Amino acid sequence: GPQAVSTAADNMWRVTSGTIGVFGRIFQAQERKKIHGIVGISTVTQQAFQFGAREALFLVALFSLSLAIINLFPFLPLDGGHIFWSLVEKVRGKRVPFSVMERASAVGFLLVMILFAIGLTNDIHSLSNGGLNLR
Repeated sequence: GPQAVSTAADNMWRVTSGTIGVFGRIFQAQERKKIHGIVGISTVTQQAFQFGAREALFLVALFSLSLAIINLFPFLPLDGGHIFWSLVEKVRGKRVPFSVMERASAVGFLLVMILFAIGLTNDIHSLSNGGLNLR
């Protein structure tokens, strides 16, 4: 009922603001440790199924929402980058030069790879120090 809709909206807002917030604080070592990659996501999801299907599905929904938000970040090759550059072209009234798009793509790809490397490094560190555990 209405309570479920309100709870879902609150949870979505917390995940959205948390996902955006952690990237605003990515240069802080403690915040960087909160980022995990596919290994961490897989491990935590497996653990969540031990608590029950409902909890696991809730966690999968949170991961999905976080990935959707990350995908909207305004750098290529993410969808948000394509939206951003389309808006730039619309405002300018002409196409952005290929060389600019090429450089923007390289920078965006580098940022995605850095994010991937941070997540993978945190996964390896967590697994080598006793694993990832749900609280």
